[in-house]
Amino acid sequence: MTAAVLPARTPLAGVGLYLVAVTLVVAANTVGKLTMFGLPVPQVVLAQVSGLFFASMLAGRTLRIDRLLATRKPGLQLLRTGCQMGAALCFYMGLRAMPLADITGITLLLPLAITALAALTLHEQVGWRRWCACAVGLVGALLIARPGFAGAQPAALWPLATVVLFACYTVLTRRLSQEDSTPTLMIWASLATVTLLGLAAPLYWIWPTPQGWAGLAAVCLFSGVANSARIKALGLAPASLLAPFGYTQIATATLVGLLVFGDLPDTLSWAGIGVIVGSGLYVWQRERRKERQA
Repeated sequence: MTAAVLPARTPLAGVGLYLVAVTLVVAANTVGKLTMFGLPVPQVVLAQVSGLFFASMLAGRTLRIDRLLATRKPGLQLLRTGCQMGAALCFYMGLRAMPLADITGITLLLPLAITALAALTLHEQVGWRRWCACAVGLVGALLIARPGFAGAQPAALWPLATVVLFACYTVLTRRLSQEDSTPTLMIWASLATVTLLGLAAPLYWIWPTPQGWAGLAAVCLFSGVANSARIKALGLAPASLLAPFGYTQIATATLVGLLVFGDLPDTLSWAGIGVIVGSGLYVWQRERRKERQA
């Protein structure tokens, strides 16, 4: 009986953790956008990744960083932590300049990017229909960014770079989660950012106000819990199952953007968001059909 129940419970737990993660991501982004009105981007990014760094020691129940860093794949871990640092910097650069719903809509390309990247690097079978869905999703992102047209958002290049880098990070996380523990994955994910931005802090640091300190602390907390939940979710359930639940983020981000910043996507942005979500759900449906046929 136990053997029959556990396989059904594990994916469900992964879905629950993933929903917690995407909700806290919106909370961290909202506070981060507010905090960046008075502080430089690297300072907010350092706070965000510090949450993951401290959470890794809490999850591992040790202050011995050397024990948490133990891995059989140090090269892949270094590549992964570099991708995470680049994705965080690019995202917050875009977040400073773009409405919350618009940047969230573009980052919804992530499941499509993961599909394409898995096909190219892990040699997973991806048919022409899913390749077309990935291309259509990119068109949706262009509807939001509108390069070369009136109302263009040049800052949209930042979230597009975020998608590429975070797709690399996610594929590497999925691969390494089969060998390394969650605390190990967490501390490696934050290592490059904490080290490099920590050493460079004298070059950009601005002493925060009490409200600034509260904002940085909130970003640190929300990001730490969100990243921990995401990493654990990827270890409990396949990415193809979790992907559609990530689209709840656009509804939350739109509502928060309207209530906190007074931003609401225009018609073309809504069209782009719809195209991206539709393409992603199509890829998810194809993945689920493929799993049932296997």
